[in-house]
Amino acid sequence: MNQLKTTILLGLILFSTQILFAYESNFPDFTQLVEKIAPGVVNISATRSQEVKSRQSLLENLFRGRSPIEDDEETTPQQSSEGSGFIISKDGYVLTNRHVVINSDEIIVRMSNGREYVAKIIGEDRGTDVALLKIDAKNLPTLKTGNSDHLKVGEWVLGFGAPFGFDQTVTAGIVSAKRRTLGREQYVPYIQTDVAINPGNSGGPLVSLDGKVVGINSQILSRSGGYIGISFAIPIELALNVVEQFKKYGKVKRGYLGVQYQDVTYALAKAFGLKNVEGALLNQITKDSVAAQAGLKNGDIVLKFDNKPIKRAGELPFIVGLIPPGTEVKVDVLRDGKKMRLDLTVGTRPGPEEEVAEVEDEHESDTLGLVVQDIDDEIRELIESDGVIVSRVLSGPAARSGLRRRDIILAVGNVKITSVEQFNELILNLPKGEGIPVLILRPPGVQRYLTLYIPN
Repeated sequence: MNQLKTTILLGLILFSTQILFAYESNFPDFTQLVEKIAPGVVNISATRSQEVKSRQSLLENLFRGRSPIEDDEETTPQQSSEGSGFIISKDGYVLTNRHVVINSDEIIVRMSNGREYVAKIIGEDRGTDVALLKIDAKNLPTLKTGNSDHLKVGEWVLGFGAPFGFDQTVTAGIVSAKRRTLGREQYVPYIQTDVAINPGNSGGPLVSLDGKVVGINSQILSRSGGYIGISFAIPIELALNVVEQFKKYGKVKRGYLGVQYQDVTYALAKAFGLKNVEGALLNQITKDSVAAQAGLKNGDIVLKFDNKPIKRAGELPFIVGLIPPGTEVKVDVLRDGKKMRLDLTVGTRPGPEEEVAEVEDEHESDTLGLVVQDIDDEIRELIESDGVIVSRVLSGPAARSGLRRRDIILAVGNVKITSVEQFNELILNLPKGEGIPVLILRPPGVQRYLTLYIPN
């Protein structure tokens, strides 16, 4: 009996050892890849001394409940920042993040062999956070670039950089997701990974196991400022498109519509008569923009742009931004429950937009658990629209819809709101128990749709 137990125990040990050996033998060996990539990775030191000025808009002050401030100036002493980058041409072109080098007085690029060069900025793009540098050197080691479209979720990738100034640091992880949008970023379908990225890694390459750069490590999601398992990289093909425009035009020319948009939820899809949860719901059309000229309207759901399906709202600006201005395209939309196709000529994105302004006011209530009031002429002129402002949200349908204090209700269904009286009358005559799309203006001046269910 004891002999049988011993035999079983030895068998289990042998089986466990074989499993462990098989697992370890299948684990990737990164050593040769690191030796191949390391010479093309650089450390970037940027020093800057600048006066930072910020202007808060009347609109922001309305939403935050503050008094208007004319100018809020801060003086920042000389600062230095550390980042990373990589060489893309033998004659000295280096890719990195814009935020690493912007407003710098001096930029030093340090090679893996310790040699240093003074770099100049050839171009920087705020929309993608990409910067192209140039150093005076020849016959430099370069990195090959790939295409992030070929990446698969779960695939191994390596991150190279200088976290906290520690040069030539390598970290490994997998692709966690693709085509992520971050906040109000409009032109970058980020690659999400669990590669350890910390301050100083910004601008370094994200490399696939075939030795090709597939992204530029750019941002992390963190509550402490350090790595917690979620990092984001700019797809390399997007960065290279920006680089070519730097070299050709000296700046980036990006396609532009002049719209704001949001995701289509299940409730909104049902409210707008859409069978599937897809597309980009337009919630604001800029006056005199190419979108307005083409006939696009608030409440349109863009299903295809230039024959490319829009599954999620964040895909729309990615597609538009890569189309050269002046290109004629077809836009497929759902309007009032019916599909239609419009012709549109892609515009050129203007420079940084001027902030819109607004002032505050309050009043009245209604049976939705909502306290609203009329807006005055000054607010109406500033937002270029009628509407009513929410001064309080009580428990009830309004709260469940997501309405908040200081939201400005612009439209209910397809009806524009002009006054509290008209709003209350409209609510009383809407179909009960159904989801109604409500267009609001919310800080920091962004329009979006919510779904409001009218109680029986």
